[in-house]
Amino acid sequence: MNAFLKTYRLALTPLSPIHIGCGEDFEPTNYVIDDGVLYGFDPSRAVLTDLQRSKLTDAANRVSLLAIQRFFKDNAKDFMAHADVLVPVSHGVGKKYESDIGRAVNVEASGNAVFNKFAIERHSYTGPQRLPYIPGSSFKGALRTAWLDELNGERQPTDVQFSFKGEAKSTTVMEKRLFKGDFATSPLRLLKVADLMPSPSCELARRVLYAVNLKKKQVIKDGQELTPKGISARKECILHGQYRALVADAVLPQLQAHHSGKDTPAPELRPTDLRQVASQSNAYNLQRLQRELAVLDGRGMVNPDWKQGMNKLLAGELGKRLNSGDAFLIRLGRYGGAESKTLTGEGVANIKIMGAKGQPPTFEPTTKTVWLAAENEHDQKGLLPFGWAVVEIDPQHDLPQLKAWCDLQAQGRRDMVALRHQFDDQKKAALHQKAEQAALAARRIEQEKADEIAKQQRALQLASLSEQGRQVEDLRQRCEDWAAKLPPNGNFKRQDANIAKVGLFQDAYKLVTQALSNPDWQAADKAALADMLEQCLPTVVAPWGKDERKKLKLNALCDQTA
Repeated sequence: MNAFLKTYRLALTPLSPIHIGCGEDFEPTNYVIDDGVLYGFDPSRAVLTDLQRSKLTDAANRVSLLAIQRFFKDNAKDFMAHADVLVPVSHGVGKKYESDIGRAVNVEASGNAVFNKFAIERHSYTGPQRLPYIPGSSFKGALRTAWLDELNGERQPTDVQFSFKGEAKSTTVMEKRLFKGDFATSPLRLLKVADLMPSPSCELARRVLYAVNLKKKQVIKDGQELTPKGISARKECILHGQYRALVADAVLPQLQAHHSGKDTPAPELRPTDLRQVASQSNAYNLQRLQRELAVLDGRGMVNPDWKQGMNKLLAGELGKRLNSGDAFLIRLGRYGGAESKTLTGEGVANIKIMGAKGQPPTFEPTTKTVWLAAENEHDQKGLLPFGWAVVEIDPQHDLPQLKAWCDLQAQGRRDMVALRHQFDDQKKAALHQKAEQAALAARRIEQEKADEIAKQQRALQLASLSEQGRQVEDLRQRCEDWAAKLPPNGNFKRQDANIAKVGLFQDAYKLVTQALSNPDWQAADKAALADMLEQCLPTVVAPWGKDERKKLKLNALCDQTA
């Protein structure tokens, strides 16, 4: 008797670079590139000096994106240490970053500067750990088209709704017909696939590559081939050649005893084994992979070593696994091309092809361009297709040929484990510095509070004094201010003890003379003046001794306080 649930272990090996977007970009305000590695960070975590903060604020107030880009690039070291993600970049991406960030690449006729925003599309990633993964929904989506294709049997559907422009508007009716129901009764509902996460034993290799769009057919004008001018974009990708790098569980329930057509899939559509689904996927994808390789090889665009390796794998042990249904060949991500998302058959595919500017679109059975992974934005040779992977079902033994091919692809790649160990030391130092800065800022705030309290207390004290007492305190304050700027805290020098020279000594002489001659001076104010001069003047004037005390008539002042 079969168990109600069948659980399978899946292991995915990328055969070509994979990019599955998450709707987020790396932008020059949350990453820097140094020595071929992108450091992604939260800019709010960095510790900035007052000067740095002032420059960034000025650039933001001027709404100068170029100045903001330059700021982050010029202060890369201060931000790198706070990165939470490290991703190697292609040679072309690194070179372009160095040459274009913070600089105008063109000036329009209007005088406006054109600059490179340098956004990099991120691959889907987990939360705090920032680990790349492949959503289970992407895997199931890749199976859905193959399943529908087998059920359709290359027949031209008559129940697809088209817009007045000829574009396929809805395939819902066709899909409900083929699956004999809606979502509730779809056979795909039975298959539960977890997200494919990096294997605990490996650090998933990734790289920022260019996605370049090239024409499949040669375009000749005036006897010469036109140079492709397709667009390019930067993508964070999971790299190919990582043996069983992502793993997940899949569950397939068995519903033999349930025959209700209202809430369960039709019995004849229910998969009884995951290998049955794999066979459907392989029948669909193998022919598309072979067709794509032929097109790319005919145009000389595909990396010849990679193509040769694929042919050997498909002719060897990997091909046997695919033929037996023990593994899936799948195409993941949006850059696999429309052909990997359409049904097979004459007149079945109806792909929208955009025309030249001002021209209406056309609808063709195949696309005219292809997206390929490249090291540089203008590369046209030695490229790789996007999105191909093999997913093994319950792998029991190694596949030596596939493993050897993966080892060959990994040669020359950056040792991210060693780089991360080195980076961890830098990050610890940066966090220590941030803690010190925070403590210093806290002490500064406390000191400012204490200074404010002292200022208020001094104001109250001065308000309670006589006019003569306030003159004494004013001179005391000026002496203390000067003393605070003497070494080791400053570079001021002690003033001359010269009555004829403007300065603190002359001011003290004038105040003593006034105290001795003006009857408004009380004995208490005179005593305060004498004490203040004995305490403060020796610290700020030189020389200081009997002669200087005699010049100031301090003995006469003390006699009047007795």
